[in-house]
Amino acid sequence: MLKLKKLCKKLWLWKILKFDKKNYKDYNFRKGECMKVIGVGNTGSKLAMMLNESSLLFSTADQDTNNFLKRNNVVVISNEGASKRFKTGVEIWNKNQNKLKEALSNIKNENVILFSALGGGSGSSSLTPISKILLEQNCKVLIVGILPFKKEVNPPLANGVLALNNIMPIIDKVSVLIFDNEKLLKQYDGEWRKINEHIIQTVDYIINLLVKYNTDNYSPVTIDQSELNSVIFGGGFLDFSDTFVEETNPKFEYGSLNKSTKNCLICMFVDDKIEDRNKVDDYQNILSDIIIKFGRKVPNARMIPGILRGNITDSGSENNVDDRCYFVIASGLGVEPYLKKIEKMRDEAMKRATIFSEKEKGSKFVDNKSAKMLDI
Repeated sequence: MLKLKKLCKKLWLWKILKFDKKNYKDYNFRKGECMKVIGVGNTGSKLAMMLNESSLLFSTADQDTNNFLKRNNVVVISNEGASKRFKTGVEIWNKNQNKLKEALSNIKNENVILFSALGGGSGSSSLTPISKILLEQNCKVLIVGILPFKKEVNPPLANGVLALNNIMPIIDKVSVLIFDNEKLLKQYDGEWRKINEHIIQTVDYIINLLVKYNTDNYSPVTIDQSELNSVIFGGGFLDFSDTFVEETNPKFEYGSLNKSTKNCLICMFVDDKIEDRNKVDDYQNILSDIIIKFGRKVPNARMIPGILRGNITDSGSENNVDDRCYFVIASGLGVEPYLKKIEKMRDEAMKRATIFSEKEKGSKFVDNKSAKMLDI
């Protein structure tokens, strides 16, 4: 029965909180359009459009542009692409810096979500130049990067390493959320549609936690949008967990809580069916125990606890608790786990690049006597 429950959760991961747009006013504003969304390259543009159809898209190849021709929000930077080479991508962005600045000129004092695959040439190389322009225009930036899986080999593995390496000098100024295709391919049995939906739903939960999933019912411990944004755009690596934290530690996409964590938002969702305010107040005691427990793991973090309200369909609990669930969003996570992963990717990419670069010396396989015979 437990295995069946785990399987069901895997297949229906995003039914934890049910969202019914009939319960919300001004839905178009609330579904993420209050933030600017940018996609670069084919994968980045596809994901950006899944989150928000009004996304600004950047293309460096005709083939990518053709996928979004019906949109009037595509900026064509070049036509031939970067041939999956990071260095070529850097050259494209440097050569077209004025065109890039012009395309971004109207995005000022905004919260921006920037999508890109980390394995391509143009997308992976775009993250730092685009982020720097946006930072100069007083924007806050969340980079959503997708790591390639190992079987993509080089150059995607090498590009992923170089992309993250280029971001490191500004890692305190931008937030970075990483998804690992190696892990997601196993989790979703190689179904790319489900992988993309997982990525978008995770980002949607993070940025729209209050305006889209929280109702107006009573809460003894509230969280406001400025507090949520301060975590999302707090800088450094960012991650999300929907684990039932009363029973286990948060299971993140990539990172982990530790003494280096800068911001930690722990949100308990209490089911809307519970209407008695006194009963709702009792949940604060449970939340307090959670804060004490995880406060020891992140002793130097800025802790933001809260109780939100929603229609819960799956708590994630292994013990059949069904009246509440948890979301944890952390930013400024310690870089060590990320660097270890990146170093493994670097070593793998270096090994493959070394073999690729080797020039195989050939030797004649026909001796002189045979050569004379063959010279007919």
